[in-house]
Amino acid sequence: MRTVVWAPGAKSADTNIDLPAGSPSIAEVKNAEIFRGSDGSAAAAKVAATPTKVDADTIKLNVATTDRDLLVLRYIAVGEVLQP
Repeated sequence: MRTVVWAPGAKSADTNIDLPAGSPSIAEVKNAEIFRGSDGSAAAAKVAATPTKVDADTIKLNVATTDRDLLVLRYIAVGEVLQP
């Protein structure tokens, strides 16, 4: 299982989000979390997000992201075999 953390920037919900360059291709997405930084008026928070695979290096989320967000995506990479 792979975990990739990056700042996708401000994106609307259901908008394509590409994996960072050099990331292994996606076979199956498992889960995602967003860590939203404080804007000075609201505290930092963890935001639930449901990822959907679009293609081998693109996902969509059911929630919007902001410029303050770090996205944590967990997925099984193409060719990866998980041990029981």
